[in-house]
Amino acid sequence: MTQISVPAPPGSLPDRLAALRPVLTPLAFNAIFASYLVVVLNGTFWLKANRIFAGAPGDIITFGAAIWALTFLILSLVTLRGLHRPAVALIVITAAVADYYQSRFGILIDREMIQNAMLTTVTESKHLITADFLLHIGLFGLLPAALAFWPRLRRPPLLRGLWQWPLTIALTTTLVAGLLMTDFKTFSAAVREHRDMLGAYQPGATLGALSRYAKMQFRSANQTVAPLGRDARPGPLLAAAPKPVLTVIFVGETARAQNFGLDGYARDTTPELRGHDLVNFPDVTSCGTSTAVSLPCMFSPFATDDYSQTKFLGRENLLDVLAHAGLDARWVDNNTGDQRIALRTGATRIDKTMDPAACAMGECTDAALLPILARTMADMTGDTVLVLHMIGSHGPAYHLRYPPEFERFTPACTTADFARCTTDEIVNAYDNSILFTDHVLSQAIALMTAQDHVIPAMIYMSDHGESLGEGGLYLHAAPMFMAPDTQRKVPFLMWFSEPFKAALKLDQGCIARRAATPVSHDNLFHTVLGLMDITTTARDPALDLTSGCRLQVTQ
Repeated sequence: MTQISVPAPPGSLPDRLAALRPVLTPLAFNAIFASYLVVVLNGTFWLKANRIFAGAPGDIITFGAAIWALTFLILSLVTLRGLHRPAVALIVITAAVADYYQSRFGILIDREMIQNAMLTTVTESKHLITADFLLHIGLFGLLPAALAFWPRLRRPPLLRGLWQWPLTIALTTTLVAGLLMTDFKTFSAAVREHRDMLGAYQPGATLGALSRYAKMQFRSANQTVAPLGRDARPGPLLAAAPKPVLTVIFVGETARAQNFGLDGYARDTTPELRGHDLVNFPDVTSCGTSTAVSLPCMFSPFATDDYSQTKFLGRENLLDVLAHAGLDARWVDNNTGDQRIALRTGATRIDKTMDPAACAMGECTDAALLPILARTMADMTGDTVLVLHMIGSHGPAYHLRYPPEFERFTPACTTADFARCTTDEIVNAYDNSILFTDHVLSQAIALMTAQDHVIPAMIYMSDHGESLGEGGLYLHAAPMFMAPDTQRKVPFLMWFSEPFKAALKLDQGCIARRAATPVSHDNLFHTVLGLMDITTTARDPALDLTSGCRLQVTQ
């Protein structure tokens, strides 16, 4: 039987609903959403602008008008049939997410932050999705994004649209430039000297960061890897060692020097390490403020000022040089991955089956790394460098980084939603995580001391620090131009067993004297090669903290 559709009678529900939908031109649609983005989703930008232009309301109004015009321009660029509404909706949601993290944690969205987001794990990211986050995104992101599909758009005929669209873009660009030229000297100085202001502007900052990240990924795709240290070989001391030599590198996560007991913190967060004969470096600067930047930089031959991800991906790194020398270079991860450092040497990831007790809370604490160390020492037959990438003090869920018995600083924040905790509670939870790192490192030293199969040494160096509310900042990954010392000063220490010092003829006192001077992540690559007595042109003696610290100089 043929079905015949009967049109709805006048005044029916569909007609009444259609009548409620406003009819807008694309220009009006863009103006409404540009106003929403600038007024509602740019709280951090306006706070910074009001501070920078304090006492000059005319400048604030003019600069704000230029920002509105810039936002209108961004929306005009996507005013194409089939793309317009989805693109505006996506821009609104993106700006709402950025606005949430900027207003709650004081962070700015730049290329490195996008890189961190792309490389993060599901386990790590879920701690950032709190009830407060979902409420904010629902009200200020998803709801307005849905409303982008509510009005009817009255678009011009195709031929008229072909000249109206570029004309609108040209006129809006002229408007942005004209507004800025009214006081170009003031505005250019403000932008140049206060990059954090435009770094807080949404959606521009996030869209720019995404573009720069995509460009960086495109440049590094299928990149040829240049060789490094192919001449590496064991030096005479390593070659003559009576047993396999092991250097363990604990790469810390989010440990800041300001809360590290050995570095002078008022609280003794490192009581167990204090009982060991260590060389502690109290003035250490990181290469970056995030794992995605600092970690590969630490293992690359490049200095901080010369480092880029493109350069890192285009050159072999420390693990490759160690492998060229015939050493077993191993990477075991309890964090977000090796960041492609162990791409050619291989990496192992901690899972719950390796140490159920250490993973009883759902996520594995760094205690899970200790059985790995024990098995490595029992099984190794050749010289080895074992890198153990810790979860350390990764926030905001600091309370998950240590077992309950290590909650000694109380009351501690037991949620990832900082809005529900006081600053003291956040600091207490963070300090407890440092206390547990102290325990893991001390236990590792005990394991290495108790065995006699290998000749061990240990290095601990954190990748970056953490903000705990100072200046309104939380977490890490602040752009380097505004990164505080709390995110860039990190703990760094070395421990050498007596057999290691004897076999490698190491003068610990000489290295301790070096610890009185400022050092940085730049030293790690060269110091590991020097410590293990690896002969190679890739090692820079000026950056090797063990250079000249042998009890017997060898030719």
